[in-house]
Amino acid sequence: MLNDKNIVISHLKKHEIDFFIANELSISGFRDEMSSMEHPFFALKGGDRSTRRYVSGDKTITVAPNAAYGMATVFDKDIWIYAISKLQESINVNKFTSKIILFTPYDFFISTNRTVSGRTYKELKKSLERLAGTRITTNILYSNKKQESVGFGLLDSWRIVEDKRGKIDIGMVEIVLPEWLYQALHKKQLLKISSDYFRIRKPIDRRIYEIARKHCGNQNEFIVSLAKLHVKVGSMSKQSEFKRMLKRLEKINYLPDYIILYDVKTDLVKFTNRNSIT
Repeated sequence: MLNDKNIVISHLKKHEIDFFIANELSISGFRDEMSSMEHPFFALKGGDRSTRRYVSGDKTITVAPNAAYGMATVFDKDIWIYAISKLQESINVNKFTSKIILFTPYDFFISTNRTVSGRTYKELKKSLERLAGTRITTNILYSNKKQESVGFGLLDSWRIVEDKRGKIDIGMVEIVLPEWLYQALHKKQLLKISSDYFRIRKPIDRRIYEIARKHCGNQNEFIVSLAKLHVKVGSMSKQSEFKRMLKRLEKINYLPDYIILYDVKTDLVKFTNRNSIT
C-alpha cells in the first residue's frame, strides 16, 4: 500500500520547517475562528470582486478580492475550518502543530461532507486560489506585537504535491496558514461548531448560523436588529431582499442548534438555543 506521508516527504526534502500531516488525526469536533464568524471576511457568492470595508466599534476590516478569481467564499472557508480543526485535535493530544499543513483532497472532501469527483478536485484548486488571493487588513489582533493593523492573505501560500504511480494519481495539498490565524488557534479564539454546518447549502444560511453560534452560543437567546444582522452577514442584496431570505429561513427553520424568529413589526431577529427549550 502506498504511504501518503512517505510520498510527501520525498517531495519535501528541502523543507527546513516541519509540517503537519492532517490525515493522521480524525476530527472529533469542528472549530471556527471567532472574528471571521463575527465579521464578513468571506463572500456569499463566487466571482465577487468588490473591495469592502466594515467598521464595528473600534474594529475595522478591509477585504480586497483576488483580481482573477474574486473574493474567497464561505464555502472556500471550509479549508480554514478543516485545517484549524485538525490542528486543535493535535493540541488536544499534546502533539506537534505547524502553520504548514498537508492533507489529501479525499480526507478534506469526506470531512466536510463533499462528493469525491474530478469536479470537486478542480473546485478545490479554485478555492485555494481565492483564499491566497483575498487580502484582509484589520486591527483585530491575536499578537502581542504593538501595531495598529495587520494585513494578510487568507492563506499565505498553497501547492499540490503530486506523484503518479502507474495510472494512479496520488496527491496532497500543502497550505501555509497566515500567522494571524495560527495565533487565533493558540490564543483559544476558536468556537466549536456543529458538524451539520457542512450540510447547509445556502451561503447566507451558513453566515447566519455562524453569527448565531458566535453571539448566542450556549445562552438561551440572542436578539439583533435586522439592519445590524444585514451588515454582519455581508449580504450585498437590498435590505428588502434580505428580509425575504430571513422569512424563508424562519419558515424552514433548519439551522443546527438555533431557531430563528423574525418580528416584522420591530424588525428584530431572535435566535433561540434549541438545547434551552424544555
